[in-house]
Amino acid sequence: MAAPDNNGSFALRQLVEELGAQLRSGAERLGDLPQETGERIARELGLVTREEWDALELRLAQVEHRLKLLERQ
Repeated sequence: MAAPDNNGSFALRQLVEELGAQLRSGAERLGDLPQETGERIARELGLVTREEWDALELRLAQVEHRLKLLERQ
């Protein structure tokens, strides 16, 4: 079995540390993003806005009400 490559493991460790630092830096800056960017990210994740949720709730309540009216007939 060959001895581990010290230069390779050092380079890998350095890469992992750099990536960790970049991730931490990115997480800190996430709150500084413009609102449009945050909305775009939310959209890409499949999230809805409060306005869309409220509109959907209203439509559902209207459908439920109409269904109750039909059931009475």
